[in-house]
Amino acid sequence: MSDVAVSVIIPVYNAAEFLDECLESVVRQTIGFEHVEVVAVDDGSTDGSGALLDAWAERYPENIRVVHQENSGAPGGPRNRGIDLARGTFLFFADPDDHLGEDALRRMVEVAERNDSDVVLGRVRGVGRGAPAEPYAANVERGDVWSVKGVHTLTPHKLFRRSLVTEHGLRFAEGARLAEEQPFILPAYLKARCISVVADYDCYYLVDREGFAHLTKQQPPAEAFFAPVRAGLRSVIELTEPGERRNELIERIARIQILAKFGPRFHHRSAERQESYARIAAEVLHECVPPEAVASLPRLIRVRDRLLREGGRLSELLSLSRHDGLSWTELEPGRDAVEWLDGGRSLAVRVRSPYYLDGGVADVRHSLVLRHPDGFEWQVPAARATAVGGPMTAQVVLDLSSLHQYALLPGKWELLLRAATGDGKRHEFPLSLPEPGGRRRRRVSLHRGRPMVVWLSHRSRKARAVLVAADWRTVARRALRRPRR
Repeated sequence: MSDVAVSVIIPVYNAAEFLDECLESVVRQTIGFEHVEVVAVDDGSTDGSGALLDAWAERYPENIRVVHQENSGAPGGPRNRGIDLARGTFLFFADPDDHLGEDALRRMVEVAERNDSDVVLGRVRGVGRGAPAEPYAANVERGDVWSVKGVHTLTPHKLFRRSLVTEHGLRFAEGARLAEEQPFILPAYLKARCISVVADYDCYYLVDREGFAHLTKQQPPAEAFFAPVRAGLRSVIELTEPGERRNELIERIARIQILAKFGPRFHHRSAERQESYARIAAEVLHECVPPEAVASLPRLIRVRDRLLREGGRLSELLSLSRHDGLSWTELEPGRDAVEWLDGGRSLAVRVRSPYYLDGGVADVRHSLVLRHPDGFEWQVPAARATAVGGPMTAQVVLDLSSLHQYALLPGKWELLLRAATGDGKRHEFPLSLPEPGGRRRRRVSLHRGRPMVVWLSHRSRKARAVLVAADWRTVARRALRRPRR
């Protein structure tokens, strides 16, 4: 095969259920499949993924190459092997349970060739899960890691010029089950001559698969997790000058990859995990994160940082973790959390923000976000937040009757609190709310649409609040079919 524009590298482990969709999305690329090769590395799958890959390779022998190897336990090794085998001018890393938009590779290659870009970020659409938004606010022809907010997206699902990767010997961490991409992504960002962004097209669909063993949902041993984080931070220190620009990168990595590990879930971990995470996180903070780099973080996160630096004060970290969990989801004391208004046409939700009204947060705007599994979002601004000796309280009223028919698709809409701070940062927190009092289900006549039945429920798998919408006829038919007692 000649004139390979893009090598799509896919590490595969027990993903037979999703492989066809992923590979079909590559075959259908508008750039022309004759300009694409797939390098799929079967990492010791036991569910028939290897045989399925072989069948695809037999169908497209010029375009799809399959390598089988013993299980390595993580995607870093298979990705590195794919790099060694790739022949394309560019590399794109995909996961087997995700898929690409049909025009993704053409758009990314064109902007890379037009600007001599070494890295191209194509907009990522979350399907049933979150996806970064900050880097995709607008198309960028020529930028760098700071101007494109690259540190807000450290996943490998991007286009890289292969010469950048081979010239600098960029590799993924092997054996690391999380954060394995950071020793690859961060040096790539910092060594790139130019970084471009395709923000006006959904290039990559990041899919939450029910029952699929996402590594991002697991917690590896502390040593295995923090090793690539430390390597990524070291590359930032090595490739940047001291000062605000370096600290901007370090702050984001420290917040998400270190300090966030001691949030509401930390006190649910085993005693061994708690001790080892606190100990090694403290080492990484002392070695790679100057205190001034995290000085502007919200107060609760700064407290985590201080407790870790002061010898990993475990009992206080655990107390703070329990407090964080409450402040993110707990209701205002003595007040109803959810209530129906206007005869069921509106739903009032009262939540508590993790932000406090102090000198560190001068301007926080809250919204309630309803996110459909298909990736659609509905955002409702909250009334101005207030605080009485503690976290801010925000109230949102959802006027369901004013929605157009397309706005409330049938299905389970996850409820999230979105907080946008005055410094331009945006954060989302899942909500866990009790059901409203009174009748559980409400029939709502949507504006320009047919009646819907709407109720509040919970996702048992994640214990998160969801708003369920269904066509009222469907609910009625199911009720009629229900056996009488």
